[in-house]
Amino acid sequence: PFMVEDKSKEEIFILIGKKHNYTTQTDTEGQFRTSFIIPNEDVQEIKQTLKNDQVITYQAVGDNGDQWEGKVHLLERRGLSIVSDIDDTIKISEVVDKIRLVANTFIHGFRVVPGMPEVYQGWKQKYNCSFHYLSAMPDQLYAVTKDFIDDHQFPDGTFHMRHFRWSSVSIYNFVHSVDTKMHKINHLRYFIFNSLRLLVLIGDSGERDPEIYGFVARKYPKRVHQIFIRAVKGEKGDEERFLKAFEGVPREKWMVFTDPINELPKDLNITLSPS
Repeated sequence: PFMVEDKSKEEIFILIGKKHNYTTQTDTEGQFRTSFIIPNEDVQEIKQTLKNDQVITYQAVGDNGDQWEGKVHLLERRGLSIVSDIDDTIKISEVVDKIRLVANTFIHGFRVVPGMPEVYQGWKQKYNCSFHYLSAMPDQLYAVTKDFIDDHQFPDGTFHMRHFRWSSVSIYNFVHSVDTKMHKINHLRYFIFNSLRLLVLIGDSGERDPEIYGFVARKYPKRVHQIFIRAVKGEKGDEERFLKAFEGVPREKWMVFTDPINELPKDLNITLSPS
């Protein structure tokens, strides 16, 4: 995926349903970002033609005739959103080790953290919550990461990854950069500013997830319901790092775990307000 040459300034034609079409253009890195408003009655009409009432599809057509199908995940203004890191949270990557990180990303097949798919599916069935996979990994790995999510039966969701540039020098530096920290904070702010949904944040101790989630929980205490951190080095949760990262966050709001099945709660102790 890193050898693909992205085409800049390509015109993209987007079709949603039978009534809505939009035109945008790729940037210098071959990506595009755009927004548009579709009336609710038209969204409801499109949903009736699909099996999943939380997802509608769109077609993106390039000026060379290439055509791709994408998904739009529909979120009610109120509800529960699970925001999950990927590497060393649900997929074993060993991000703290330069050599193993490269091997687990580019050489070996992706390995699942045992128990995480079952926990996520349990929350999905109980709360009908949405899932958002917020990762430091390159978006060039989206396709294989999506296959991993599907193969291990994690709930479908949105993906929020970073674009790798060769100036990053190495995948290790890329993952552990300040830009990655801001990438996660900015996306969490976006979730908070654009809805009234409660957030459950799940990450690991191999990256800066405790510090990032603690910061967001202090800034927006009414919106962050719970935080779960997977211990990649056998931590217990009483180490100075965690006490500092979660300073000012009620102790019952955060937890460090090693065994998802036996430690993560099946009941998130939450009552959702009507949308």
